[in-house]
Amino acid sequence: MNRTNVIEDLSLLPLPPWWLNPWFVAAVVLALAAIAGIVSVLVHRFRARPRPVPRRPVGPPPHDEFLRRLADLRARRESLDAHALGIEASGILRGYIEAWFRFPVLFQTTREFLVHVAGRDELQARQREALAGFLAACDGLKFARHDATHAEREALLDTAERFVRECAGLVPVPQA
Repeated sequence: MNRTNVIEDLSLLPLPPWWLNPWFVAAVVLALAAIAGIVSVLVHRFRARPRPVPRRPVGPPPHDEFLRRLADLRARRESLDAHALGIEASGILRGYIEAWFRFPVLFQTTREFLVHVAGRDELQARQREALAGFLAACDGLKFARHDATHAEREALLDTAERFVRECAGLVPVPQA
């Protein structure tokens, strides 16, 4: 028998499926780690970025004009019925909020505006509550045609004036 260097009974080992290849598994693990690292850096940068400072309008602040308009309304309150007083008081305060805070409030319902302002930092919680009460009272006068006593009319105008003065910094805002 002649022996040659031919190996006839050699069979190749079957290759594992590609997804079980250790190089593939290592590449997937590294790719997932890289994606997690990138997401972590982006989230950290997003949270660490400075919050935008609310932009105030250029020129003189609108406090003086709106306080003057409230004083004019207070002087005319006896000649107005509750419905007209509610419309004017709401319009004055809504105009002030839009002029000072740049909130789109003039053409929004009270509910839409309160949802919009709930997530904003410009107004403190106490101011938001006072504003919600004021707008609800004005809505009652405007739409439900509720009647208001002299004391309720005074309280409505006092609330509007106090809100403008607090926002202007003329009266310190009590911390809740």
